[in-house]
Amino acid sequence: MDFYIEDFTEENYKRLLKIAKQKYSFITYGDIKEDLGSVVIWRHDIDYSVHRAYKLALIETELHVKSTFFLYLHSSMYNLLEREITTLTKEIIKLGHNIGLHFEPAHYNLTIGDTDGLKMYLNYEKKILENLFETDIEVFSFHNPDAGGWMAFEDFDVCGMVNTYSRYLKDNYCYCSDSDGYWRYNRLEDVLSGDHKKLHILLHPEWWTPDKMTPRERVRRCIDGRSKKCYLLYDKNMENMGRLNVK
Repeated sequence: MDFYIEDFTEENYKRLLKIAKQKYSFITYGDIKEDLGSVVIWRHDIDYSVHRAYKLALIETELHVKSTFFLYLHSSMYNLLEREITTLTKEIIKLGHNIGLHFEPAHYNLTIGDTDGLKMYLNYEKKILENLFETDIEVFSFHNPDAGGWMAFEDFDVCGMVNTYSRYLKDNYCYCSDSDGYWRYNRLEDVLSGDHKKLHILLHPEWWTPDKMTPRERVRRCIDGRSKKCYLLYDKNMENMGRLNVK
């Protein structure tokens, strides 16, 4: 199997965006039922790195395109309440991009038949993001939708948010995903060169790095970067408080 490791660099990301711009108009989830010709919905599920998300947001702004970044409240790799992460997320919004909710049913032990429980927790997390970032949350995506069978939950509108795995999107948009750090179905470059009228592209910012790396190397890059940042923050706090930093 060819994992196309060379695809996942910042330079190639710019190149793919330019190809997409030549053929498609970038739209938001609020426009998906409009007849706007050849369109693409460009989406990011942020599982590991808001820093990588911000970098991609800058690249997109440079090329005059907008996308939607989905925030995950239960990530073990970043904390949305951490000052730097909150600031970076607000910067993404200031650049003109949208944010959505990346929701994990397993965190609440939800089963696919528990619609009331799903709505309760979706609304709960929706309000957290809206209060934290002072913006409307109009779309959500499931985290690891294969787990628990959530791909089968296909309602279009839930708690005032579009479901990215709704039947409507599945039926009307060609889907492409880089989950797990490689192309799960079809290579994005091949999809962009095809004859599809409507595209729904899911990307994960942590997979797109300055240099060519394997998926596990990219994850290690995120972990090492966060570890280094924690050490620097600790040392800086000790210095600012004038305390002895016993090593």
